[in-house]
Order: sequence, then C-alpha cells, then structure tokens
Amino acid sequence: MNGNDTMIDVAGLDVRYGEFHAVQDVSFRVARGESFGLVGESGSGKSTVLRAIMGLAPCQAARLEIGGAAVGPVRDKAFCRRVQMVFQDPYGSIHPRHPVDRVLAEPLSIHKLPDAESRILQALKDVGLGPAFRFRFPHQLSGGQRQRVAIARALITEPEVLLLDEPTSALDVSVQSEILNLLDGLRKARGLSYVMVSHNLAVVAHMCSRLAVMNHGRIVEEMTREDLNDGKAAQPYTRELIAASKGYRPAGAAACATA
Repeated sequence: MNGNDTMIDVAGLDVRYGEFHAVQDVSFRVARGESFGLVGESGSGKSTVLRAIMGLAPCQAARLEIGGAAVGPVRDKAFCRRVQMVFQDPYGSIHPRHPVDRVLAEPLSIHKLPDAESRILQALKDVGLGPAFRFRFPHQLSGGQRQRVAIARALITEPEVLLLDEPTSALDVSVQSEILNLLDGLRKARGLSYVMVSHNLAVVAHMCSRLAVMNHGRIVEEMTREDLNDGKAAQPYTRELIAASKGYRPAGAAACATA
C-alpha cells in the first residue's frame, strides 16, 4: 500500500486513563475503499481505538492522518465531515425526542450544506427507508430502522471514512445481515473506507478484507480474510480466539445469505 492509496494512517496510538494503559502503540493503515476489521475480546481496546481517532478518548499518536492530512489534537469541522462514526447502540445514539427529519437536518446545518430537503430524502432512500419515515420519532422505529437512520446521519455529510463500532451487535439476528449488506453496498457504491470493530468473526470475515487482532490494548497480529477463513494464525492468542469461535463461518454464511 503506497502513500497515495492510504486513507487512514495510524501509528503509535496510545490511550491512557490515569494509570490504566487502555491502548498501547497501535499502528495500522487502511486503503481507500477498503474495509478493515479490529477484533478481540471485550476489553481488548478495539472500541477505544475508534473513539481515539474521533477525538472522544484522550490519546497520543506518533502519526494520525486521514487522506494524507495530519489530524491535530482537536477534531475540527473539516475532519468531522470527512470521518463519521456509527455506534453500537441505535437506541442511545439518536435523540429520543427528535424526529428523523431533525436528526438528519442537524449535521447539514452544522456543516452549512445546501439543499437540505433533497439531501434528507436521498439519505433515507440510500438506507432503504422511504419518505414516510421522515417525521417519525425513534420510539416508532424498530432497532434495525434506528440503525439505518444512524447510518443515514453519518453519510449525509458525504464522508470518506466510516468508523463502525459493533454496528449490528445490538440488533436482532434477523436484521443483522440486512444492515451488514447495506453497509457493504454503500462502501462499494461510494468508495468509502471502513474501520469496523467486532467480536464476531463471521461479521469480520464477511465485511473486511484485512483485520487486526487486539489483546490487552495491543495489536498482536494482522491477517487477511483468506488467512482467517483458512485458520492461518501465527499467534497463539489468535488461534485461541478462532477456536473459541469455532463454527463462526457456517453461521456467518447462513446469516448473510438471508439478506
């Protein structure tokens, strides 16, 4: 991967909470249009990496670049337009008293983007929701519909990067594959770059061409999708993780086939 192909470049990322070293010397690169996975057990630091990139966790980094541009300690409007995050819980990430119209209009107002009416309608269409959903409130939506609204909100500023923090783990199994296939289709159609955090190896195998395995705040191994599917792990921890998730491939294939 040469410099011109790199969309996300993270080197020497550290996150501390007092004496607790949550993330230690994490480095990875993601190409333009690529989907890259971060996997590991709960508490491994994978979600903290995403929050650090977004400026939501106290961090230091030897290098943090988006599209070749250095990211400073304060995430400005230009960064927030280029990089958006979809959170795990669609119930907690949308204001419960705001209708969908306001949820989608707010980022347009912040970034002073024109044609709000057409952008909102197109954003709903892009995530498989019709105009009838525009003035509904979150309590009138299913979990999958709420996550579609969260994805629409993230995409409405036309970002280049999406950070996905377990985007389907809070959803019913019946709709998980629908959301994954929606995300995969949007990435391909728009040339987006993804960093996806998941503890589910089936999700990572379906969505990501490469992945990094995290343990105790560190990346212990990088693999390709083919390596994962073939069980070609170099590190004992990664082999244990795959063994603990034995049977993930058939389950993932079946889930994804239902969408």
